[in-house]
Amino acid sequence: MFVVIAPEQEGGSKEQTGLSVLLRNNLLVSALIFAALEFWRPRFFLTDDNLDGGFPFFTEVGLRLLHGRSPFVSEHLFGGGYNLLRDPDFFAWHPLYLIVSLLAGTPFHFLIMDVDAFALLMLATAGFVVLSSHLRKELALQISDGWIMFYTLSFTYSMIALTTGASWMAFLGNHSALPWLALGILQKSCRRGIGLVALFSLHQVLGGHLAPTLSSSIFFSVFALGVALWRGSVLPLGNWAIGSSVSLVLALPLLLPMLGGFFASARAQGVTLEDMQNYNIPAAEFPTSLFFGMAVWIAHPVGHPHTTMTVALGACAAAWCLFPVLVGLNKWSGLELVCLGMLVFGVLLISRPMWITEIMFHLPVFRSMRWPFRELLQFQFFLHLLLVLRRPGLLKGFQKIAAVWGTIILVVPMIAYPLPPTFNSMNWDRELLFTGGTDRFWEQVRPLLKPTDRIAVLIPENEVYDQDRFEEPYSLLPSYNYAALAGVVNAWGYSPTAPMDQLYTRTYAYYPFGAYRPDQKAALLAERPDLKFITLESLDPLKITLTSRDGPTIDLTPFVPRRIKGP
Repeated sequence: MFVVIAPEQEGGSKEQTGLSVLLRNNLLVSALIFAALEFWRPRFFLTDDNLDGGFPFFTEVGLRLLHGRSPFVSEHLFGGGYNLLRDPDFFAWHPLYLIVSLLAGTPFHFLIMDVDAFALLMLATAGFVVLSSHLRKELALQISDGWIMFYTLSFTYSMIALTTGASWMAFLGNHSALPWLALGILQKSCRRGIGLVALFSLHQVLGGHLAPTLSSSIFFSVFALGVALWRGSVLPLGNWAIGSSVSLVLALPLLLPMLGGFFASARAQGVTLEDMQNYNIPAAEFPTSLFFGMAVWIAHPVGHPHTTMTVALGACAAAWCLFPVLVGLNKWSGLELVCLGMLVFGVLLISRPMWITEIMFHLPVFRSMRWPFRELLQFQFFLHLLLVLRRPGLLKGFQKIAAVWGTIILVVPMIAYPLPPTFNSMNWDRELLFTGGTDRFWEQVRPLLKPTDRIAVLIPENEVYDQDRFEEPYSLLPSYNYAALAGVVNAWGYSPTAPMDQLYTRTYAYYPFGAYRPDQKAALLAERPDLKFITLESLDPLKITLTSRDGPTIDLTPFVPRRIKGP
């Protein structure tokens, strides 16, 4: 899928075309790869957090825009009237997302996440092509169009596992900004450099995820310093510092309430040291993860703590091309050494030895970061940038073999395995949503509720969450953010960064996806007597009920659609 049989790295100018042709060809092939992913599994990006968190959020935003209401308030999550601007987990106010969210009022509403992903992947493709073309011209690199295409496509789709796994699609907002930020830093025109950095820093702030946005600021500060030392000029540092500062000033009206909300959330207090350390990739496992990630994915259980990390790191067709690049005897240029240093820096942060964890644990914001997902983006980018810059050297003949082998390692497991590379495919919820089963269920349940009713979801701990948490009908309960699709008001929602002063109940939801244990019911009724409860009574056989303080227990199980495909 990702293979391009490229000419030799040392190919002459006859293998080098103009930027417009190179850009057109790369965008066309990149679009065809995206189409192949969608053909293999329609609505490829609707898994995990993209399905249960992002999709309901963007659907509600789109519907509110279509009805002429503010998109910054949720009437269904955390008891209703929830200020989304103060929650970093909902901080995705890029114009692209707002425009695409208008699909919520059309038959194409299930494509919201995939259309967003397509646009961002095309932006990543364009950025890497423009950056590579600029470097080829500026540094007189002897790299052919074919190899630029291969490295571009490998970079663009290196985030497939991360964006369909246990994270938000907004990671692509960060991913697509990286080549443009590097291009801005490398510009010798102050105006153009500052403009590019400002534009794509703003793109990353509005369309990316908070954690990798912070991480990018660290990586590119180091990169700008390295480029400045290589050139003996402060211009790269000026491009970066001034451009990123301009973007922050422009985004300040949105950033201030978001930061205020974050520091009012439980996540701002940080996670435990043990939690921060458990989700890294140990240094001893790093080579295996990088070179065999997609193959290791089949060997490991899907629920293994390191599976998503391993797969995300190994989702890189060009990884094996590092061997001919690193063993060459040709002299290292200053920019190549800068990129190599960025790779070492990335390995250190992804492996995250205890002393780094200790430092993070004592820093505001950073103490809340459990998964080192963000460093994967920067590592993958600088890996591909190094491959563009450096000739293969002694193992030049091995380069094509490495490219083909790396592509096989990536693609074959994706095709052979029945699921996309995700931590949680949520197959039953996908089936319920796509076949209309969720809509039919709520059409029968909503008449049993008043417009002012608030729902709390109860799920028994041992039976469900510990055993079958990936195959529950969450959209029927409605936990996560599915209340926004069901048109009911949930007392909670799905966000680790919900401001404490905006929570509808002081009784904190036991589950991270916004559901309570049955033994919390008394405490909830003590503070909110009018709450109604949707309870997952049992899983086998499936039984769902609706109860309130004084009303009868209503069995909702007859309204549940029959499972078609099974787990």
